[in-house]
Amino acid sequence: MKTILLLIIFILTNILYAQEKIEELEQYEIRSYTPQKSGVTDLVFEARIDNLTEILSKNLVLGKLVDVSFKIYWVSPSQYRIEIQGLPKGFSEIKSDLAELIKGKLEFVLPEKFSEKFKGYNLKSEPLADGKLIRAVDASYTLATPEVDIVISKIGELKTVETRAPMSAVKTEFFHSPKSWSNNKLVLDKIILTSKQNSMSLITTNSIEYTNVNGIGFPSKITVKNVSEVVIPKTEKEKEKKIKNETGTIIHFTKYEVNTGKASRFLNEAIKK
Repeated sequence: MKTILLLIIFILTNILYAQEKIEELEQYEIRSYTPQKSGVTDLVFEARIDNLTEILSKNLVLGKLVDVSFKIYWVSPSQYRIEIQGLPKGFSEIKSDLAELIKGKLEFVLPEKFSEKFKGYNLKSEPLADGKLIRAVDASYTLATPEVDIVISKIGELKTVETRAPMSAVKTEFFHSPKSWSNNKLVLDKIILTSKQNSMSLITTNSIEYTNVNGIGFPSKITVKNVSEVVIPKTEKEKEKKIKNETGTIIHFTKYEVNTGKASRFLNEAIKK
């Protein structure tokens, strides 16, 4: 009887945590803007990385290149394909590497449901002065990131996500504001990601500008800035050294085609091949 009672308490506790999880994370999802909420189910668009054509021409033997760019076909809920334009036939490995450059930025164009990222975690919330802290813990010890701390403000705005793993820590800060086309929903303006591992740190800032396409907001430009720093410990002969390096790039997004059916047709044809 005691064992059954403990089992019931355990199940009820997990149900309460699940309800709490839904309440806090859904509040953020309700307050945040995504094109999908405006009815986007089929999308085609292009992306260009500043100076990419020149860099490829200089460093690889690919012949004369004019305009290396990306064309993305996306169908709800999360089916997509990235095509590389401006390269000669073949070179599949290079094209695959280039596709990875844009793949990580698709989340800015078509954000996936935030709560989906924390499936498999046990979640528990704690009150803060200006919101809630949601602790996500991998009780199964099978996930790559065992602990995640999520801070959501009182108005349902995502503030920070911090992940902790052996030998490394990553903090992501989010900045939002409503736009004229967002129906008072919060639109992501900037993300600052700070990662630390041993004596090395990296700060990556993604700043996002938008365009209005028939009343729907999409990124028009993402400015990426990377600042890395390596600390070389002091020795008997030399003082501690810090080596700092800054890099960055700009990605342009253009030619949005919304709900034309082109992405669906393209992906269906690709499957048949």
